[in-house]
Amino acid sequence: MENKEKILVIDIESGLERFIGDKKLYREYLAKFLYDGSYEEFCAAAAMENIVMADEALHTLIGTSANLSLDRLHNAANEAALKLKEDESPEKVQAIVDMVTEAYGEACKAVRNYLESADE
Repeated sequence: MENKEKILVIDIESGLERFIGDKKLYREYLAKFLYDGSYEEFCAAAAMENIVMADEALHTLIGTSANLSLDRLHNAANEAALKLKEDESPEKVQAIVDMVTEAYGEACKAVRNYLESADE
């Protein structure tokens, strides 16, 4: 069952297709994701109530997570971007940050597990 959970968070097969089967390159970009900074920029912008910057960081996260097939994070960031446009109240923004934080944590964990267990 744990393997099924990983697929929901990270779709390795789809990710490898995007990287034309190049496991080494895919692993390299997954490793870079862990240090990307978009998530931190999003959180910082949200804390400063700078919705424009938060939205920009979210869109970077949306693109990165889509390219790497980090499906759960992609869906959460996409939903967050839509919700951010609907309501910018501090309570709603915090709920959005919490939603993205949960998905980001899951994505990082899945990426680390894959990088530790995948063969070159």
